[in-house]
Amino acid sequence: MTLKSRSFVIVAALLMVALLSGFAVSATSAGAGALHQDSEYDDDIAAANKKAKDFENQLDQLDEELDSLGRAIVTTNRKILKLEQRLPVLRRDLALAKERLNAALVQQEIVAEKLKAARAQDEAITQQIADDEVRTEELKITLGALARDQYMGEGTNESLSLVFGAQTSREFVDRFAAQHSASRVQATALDEIEQIAATNRNRGARQEAVREYIEVLKDEADALVKEAAAARKAAQEKKDAVDAALDDLSALKADLAAKRKAAVAKEAALERQQDKVRDQILVLVRKKLESEQAANPTPMGRGYLSFPTKNPYITSNYGMRYHPVLHYWRLHAGTDFRAYCGTAIYAAAEGRVEWARSQGGFGNQVMIDHGIVKGNSLFTSYNHLSRFNVRAGQYVTRGTLVGYSGSTGTSTACHLHFEVYLNGRTVDPMTILGPIP
Repeated sequence: MTLKSRSFVIVAALLMVALLSGFAVSATSAGAGALHQDSEYDDDIAAANKKAKDFENQLDQLDEELDSLGRAIVTTNRKILKLEQRLPVLRRDLALAKERLNAALVQQEIVAEKLKAARAQDEAITQQIADDEVRTEELKITLGALARDQYMGEGTNESLSLVFGAQTSREFVDRFAAQHSASRVQATALDEIEQIAATNRNRGARQEAVREYIEVLKDEADALVKEAAAARKAAQEKKDAVDAALDDLSALKADLAAKRKAAVAKEAALERQQDKVRDQILVLVRKKLESEQAANPTPMGRGYLSFPTKNPYITSNYGMRYHPVLHYWRLHAGTDFRAYCGTAIYAAAEGRVEWARSQGGFGNQVMIDHGIVKGNSLFTSYNHLSRFNVRAGQYVTRGTLVGYSGSTGTSTACHLHFEVYLNGRTVDPMTILGPIP
């Protein structure tokens, strides 16, 4: 793979933080009534899971193409994605925990009001019974006084006393009326005492039931105190989890920004090295075309070059690549062939070795000048080699062993990145190579 193509995938990974920044969510408070938002949270969770899955697939694709720094960026992005995926779930759990806490607090208030009302009723019944007891004592005192008066003022011969004890007829009438009035008072007082006793018996039964209900409410209130405490603790734990996730997310993004800065600096250096190689080839081409007074170039045609590996298997073609995350096209300026570590690499045609040296992102590179062919200057390069089998200035024939495959430079696995330069510009090697055998 060329340096520029590697540049693209590294920059793709670096710029993913810009996309991810819009994906962050923050914890929000949720009070009574939060449960009706379940569907909203479910939608958020489903969307987060889908987005995470899509990004994970894209990161898997990038992971196969990046160097160690690029992989570190991908790893950090994966951590960010997992946190972003967790946040809607944490938000939902926090809302549910707050809903449970609010429900417990509301229930506490309801039970407290019931308990207050029941105690007030108990106190009212107690006061009523006490008031009736005072009234009963008053009635008993009245009855006692009437009994004493009758005992002190009347003998066995009640009728004679009523008649002969009176000095006048008026006195007789008054005494007779008083006697009958006392009898009525006694009867009324006795009736009232009986009614009070019956009423208080009913009040006592009702008060006993109220007091039993008070004990039930007290037990319920105690249970709700524990439930509210547990709900409050759970809500705090959920809030702490959201805050911790957001803190981790902030730290990861800061780390990603630092990695991005380092990778941008590295990418700039690699680009400079790549441009330097291309500039060298262009200088050589101009000199060659001028010195040899090349005729008007004509198409090369397929089959002029031989495949640089035996049993060639293409893993990545020449051409524009579309990145699924950035929606961006970039040129992959060569053809990648599968070549396990140490695989023999051969010259595609006769020519002179321009150099055999390390070339930055290309790694160990052999550059062969094949001269002027049909009016065209033709160069081929063999990249990421583990070691060389030729040296600069050496003349090689088609099929000469030039080196062995490796993973030097910007490469993640052993393979051959093969480039063809026609008049100083890269072209699709398959337009000049013969059909795959």
